[in-house]
Amino acid sequence: MGTHIMKAHVNRQFIKEVEKVFSSRYPFLKIEFPKVGVRWLSEVEDGDGEKWRRQAEDILDSEVGLTDGMTVGELEVRLGDLLGVPLVVLRRSGNFWIETSMTRGWSLKEQNDHGKELTGGPWGSGRSVGE
Repeated sequence: MGTHIMKAHVNRQFIKEVEKVFSSRYPFLKIEFPKVGVRWLSEVEDGDGEKWRRQAEDILDSEVGLTDGMTVGELEVRLGDLLGVPLVVLRRSGNFWIETSMTRGWSLKEQNDHGKELTGGPWGSGRSVGE
């Protein structure tokens, strides 16, 4: 497959690009990586953001095989194993982001469509549950 990212080379800037690319494809879902407890190679690496965005797209498309039919559980396992970093997929529900742990078997398209139905109207503040 395409680019092969070594776990040791994962940095916070690259992770942010993975989050952005995923959310651009599924606006009512988001990937969240831990903010603390993970030793990133670095917070920011030299290089332009476009390079990191292209690598994020390649990882999601080529390495993970991201499709509408992929389940949340499959995404969490594949991407988590590839990057060596735990992650959680959240779904938009009104003004909040909720964990999808009870619906891990749903496809990404089903999750995104359900988030769209639950949110309706304006996007609101986007607060995570517990904030």
